[in-house]
Amino acid sequence: SLIFRTPVTMMLISALALLPMALACGAGTGAITAKPQLKFRYSPPTSWTYNTGTTGSTQGQSGSETAAQNRINQDIEYAVMKAVESYGYIPSGVSVKNAIAPTNIALIAAGTNTCTSGWGFVVDGVVTKQCSVITGTATETSTTAPLFRKDGTMTVTSPIPLFESQWEAIAKKVKTTLTNNAGVTFFNDIEVA
Repeated sequence: SLIFRTPVTMMLISALALLPMALACGAGTGAITAKPQLKFRYSPPTSWTYNTGTTGSTQGQSGSETAAQNRINQDIEYAVMKAVESYGYIPSGVSVKNAIAPTNIALIAAGTNTCTSGWGFVVDGVVTKQCSVITGTATETSTTAPLFRKDGTMTVTSPIPLFESQWEAIAKKVKTTLTNNAGVTFFNDIEVA
């Protein structure tokens, strides 16, 4: 039993205990940072939107700008913390600051195919298209209206600096969680800057 109490043996046991975490993360590449900025292009779920117009909030929209912002913040923080934790890191001390604001938009009634300028079409709980300004006799439909794309950024602050490749792996998990749990539609992978 004396063999288990030597400093060398204790260091070996400690190193073996940390090995699975190191292997899970893999060797890192790229710049090392504790404050990456994550950038992406997306279409928001209806819960990330609200409507102050005459029709009010519909189709799962938040009831106010504050409620929509709170939902955005909660969804993003949950996705980041879950992603960090999935790689064996403790999310304690990790914080997220996002620059995503909710959208004030009226939504076209489900089953309607004609556009009203500035209104959005919803598909599976996501605002996928927004009618542009219509002039003259031109009309748009749910098929011809332009895609509704928004640019988003968030900054993650971590007490532990990580390699860019590790942040990229975390960003992939964030994207998956936001897609599956919040209903966000992404047009590209989340970029780490």
